[in-house]
Amino acid sequence: MGSLLLKLIIEQLDQYVRSVESPINNVADKRVVLGNIGASRFAGGEGGNANNPLEDRVVVTLVNIAEEGSLKNNTSMRVVNQQAIQYNPVVHVNLYLLFTANFDIYDTAVNHLFRVLEFFQGRKIFKFKNAPLAGGLTGDEQQIEEIELTMDLHTLSFEQLNDLWGSLGGKQMPFVLYRARLVPVQMEKPILRESLVREIDLATKKMESF
Repeated sequence: MGSLLLKLIIEQLDQYVRSVESPINNVADKRVVLGNIGASRFAGGEGGNANNPLEDRVVVTLVNIAEEGSLKNNTSMRVVNQQAIQYNPVVHVNLYLLFTANFDIYDTAVNHLFRVLEFFQGRKIFKFKNAPLAGGLTGDEQQIEEIELTMDLHTLSFEQLNDLWGSLGGKQMPFVLYRARLVPVQMEKPILRESLVREIDLATKKMESF
C-alpha cells in the first residue's frame, strides 16, 4: 500500500510539471519518479535502471518515517457478520519525502524544484477516493480511498542537511523536503473474535411462598 500511495501523489505532480515545463531533449517522458536519489550518478550510483531512470527528473525518496504520538489509540472493535472483531490500534505515521531535482543543468533543476513548490502550495490536502488510478484498486489497496494526507513543507537546519546528504552520498542537489501526514497503518489481522450478544433473558424463576 505504501508505494502505491506515493505513486498516486507522484502521478499528479508529474502531470502538473509536464503541463508547465517544456520537454527535455524533445522527449515527452516522466519528470517525477519514485526512487533512491542516493543511486543517482551524481551521488556516485548507477543512475537507476532502464525501467526507472533517475537522471533529468525530480526524484522522490522516502527518507524517514515517524509515528504521530498524539494519535495513539486504544484497541479498536469492528462488527462483521454478527461478530465483534478486535484489532490492535491503528498507527498513524508521517512520511518524510525528499524531492530532489536531479538535472545536469542547474537552472533546469531550480525551475523544476519551484514547480514542486507551486504544486503543493496549490494542493496541500490529498483525498484519494477520487484520485487517478484509485478507481482500479482491489482488495487491501482499497483502504487508500479512505486516506487523507496533508503535505507540509519541512525545513532542516544546516547540521541536519549535512547529515541527510551525508547518508545519501555526500553531494547536495537542489531539493525540498515535505512531511506527508497522517498515514494510517494497520494489519488486517484480528486479535480477538467474539459473537455478539443478541438477546438477554431477564426472566426469573418465581419464588414459592411458604
